[in-house]
Amino acid sequence: MIVPASESDGASIVAITAEAGVFTAQEVATVEELWAECRRHGEKVSGYAFRVYREGETVLGYTCHGPHGLAKGVYDLYWIATAQAARRKGVGRALMANAEEEVRRSGGRLILVETSGTPAYKPTRDFYLSCGYEWEATIRDFYDIGDDLVFFTKQV
Repeated sequence: MIVPASESDGASIVAITAEAGVFTAQEVATVEELWAECRRHGEKVSGYAFRVYREGETVLGYTCHGPHGLAKGVYDLYWIATAQAARRKGVGRALMANAEEEVRRSGGRLILVETSGTPAYKPTRDFYLSCGYEWEATIRDFYDIGDDLVFFTKQV
């Protein structure tokens, strides 16, 4: 079941991010900051909507999305991650479909996703493509030398 994240889900969100195996300590800290901002100010003010995929009391994955500033109807998918044990079981697809539906219901027309171009992120890029996202653009050596920024988009 996918629901808005509750206060008690913060530790699971951070743990899933840390255990993903591709995120740096700085990126994990960024998720913590976004989560704190969301809890402190709410989704509307912070612009960060966290959703969790819950099986009983266990969080198996999460998304964070929100409106893109100064762009009408454009939303960012900031984060999507699933627990190692939940991979390849439909959790990521369900989370993605939920985020897309929420964006659509909010009057959104386009979802923007940014990710890395390194080999470690190939499964992530393949996932976005399999969910109907288009590889929109690449900025070479953005994050670091040899680490491109890849943009994916999807009309919703």
